[in-house]
Amino acid sequence: EGLISVGIIRDTELANNIHENYKAQPIVFWEVKEDEGSLDKSTSSAEIHSIEASDTKEIVTKVLGLLPEPQFLNEESFKDIRTQLRLGSEDSWLICFHLGAATDLNLQWKRIPTWLPNMKLGLIHCGRSAALCASLHVSHYPAWGVLKQMGAFELYTGRDILHEIVAFARESSQSTNLHALSPAEFYSIIKEGGAWFIDWYAPWCPPCKKLLPEMRKASQHFQPESVQFGTIDCTLHSSLCSYEGIRAYPTTRFYNRSKIHHFHGVPNEQGIVEFVENMLHPSVTTLDEDSFIQVQRKSEGELWIVDFYAPWCAPCQRLMPQMHALAKQLSNFEFVRIGQVDCTTEFNICNAQNIKSYPTIRLYPLGSKGLNTVAMYNGHFDVMSLKKWVLSFMPGTVVKPLGEHKFHKAVLSNHDHYKPWLVDFYAPWCGHCVHFEPEFLLIAKTLDGRVKCGKVNCQDEHKLCQEVHVHQYPTVYLYLSPNERHEITSQVAADVVREVNSILTRKF
Repeated sequence: EGLISVGIIRDTELANNIHENYKAQPIVFWEVKEDEGSLDKSTSSAEIHSIEASDTKEIVTKVLGLLPEPQFLNEESFKDIRTQLRLGSEDSWLICFHLGAATDLNLQWKRIPTWLPNMKLGLIHCGRSAALCASLHVSHYPAWGVLKQMGAFELYTGRDILHEIVAFARESSQSTNLHALSPAEFYSIIKEGGAWFIDWYAPWCPPCKKLLPEMRKASQHFQPESVQFGTIDCTLHSSLCSYEGIRAYPTTRFYNRSKIHHFHGVPNEQGIVEFVENMLHPSVTTLDEDSFIQVQRKSEGELWIVDFYAPWCAPCQRLMPQMHALAKQLSNFEFVRIGQVDCTTEFNICNAQNIKSYPTIRLYPLGSKGLNTVAMYNGHFDVMSLKKWVLSFMPGTVVKPLGEHKFHKAVLSNHDHYKPWLVDFYAPWCGHCVHFEPEFLLIAKTLDGRVKCGKVNCQDEHKLCQEVHVHQYPTVYLYLSPNERHEITSQVAADVVREVNSILTRKF
């Protein structure tokens, strides 16, 4: 099934036209071939092969023998193919490593071309090419691997189930920036000092199995010139993993020159991409004894947030992606600087600042010089809580609470020099409203000077909210006049700012 079509002919005249000796040889393989050199694809010829067999296994074996054979490769041809791929060839290869011949493998193999029409297929006999198989760390048979564009090679570590092998081949062939690494290749990476994101794993580990497809997808977001991705199988390279201090699977690290950064984000495609982008283009400044002087000499026009941490500290690890997210969300405020100090390597700084626990977050506010004034953070380690705390130290437009009387007078009354209002209708018990509060503060500060911002508590001002047809929370309206308003549906600060600016540009 799925390999060739099978039919029964009961019409004796048709049977005789196809195969004159059909009574003596009732089973045939009818191979239809397009005529070579003909532009008319409808023209074809047929070749009849008699199948002389008495049982199912024998019939299957003989039919498989008549189907096209995969290309047999040896060490020399494998190296030639890899060289061509490194030089720009676009033909990825699915390669099966085997010992001996097996009908079951033959059956699996000959189904594959119908499912992977854009990949080339090869067979390597590890009895005849033992050195090649050993260099590729093939340790069981049959084993499957993908040799892809740019010469990257990846072994399949899943179950020997055909549809799973095919799914792996499709994924892997697209992930040309992901390499299965040997110890020699790893030490070469460390010596050369390029940027690599490496997953240390064991094939039997369930979280590792979930992470590998996410690694493949994440690797497709980056060019090899900026960062490359690698995997190291610790069941094959146990000495290397032990030497590198790998004690749990999966362990994922970002290597860049002599620095190693541990990944502690969400183990999916988006989480990996965000982490790698933060490593390549850091939004949080890493401070050492030389650069910490920027904080010590900060001007009154700067606001610094500094995270003092230790890499082994679990809460610090969870905080790190939140600090990167905070830095991105506050990037519109040029006076805000966010830094981090590793207290295991910068002991003198942490000792001088009397850091006793990790993580410790300190804010050096606007209006003060250097370290003269400091605020200590004691809240939750999530980006919403951190952002709300930081925004409370910023000057700018205050979000005005609007009761019924103030709302009618300020927003719904015609008067000279009317300025647009952006109003957040909320309820204190609404979880989404609580999360949106720091976003709205950020929106207000970003749009300062273009609009006025206000909030209406619909629990206290139920009649007013009914009057303006607010039935869910939070609801945000941009009032261009008492008689014209636009609902803003996004609750992401950057999107709200973009939409408000777009409306204002069109109207004024």
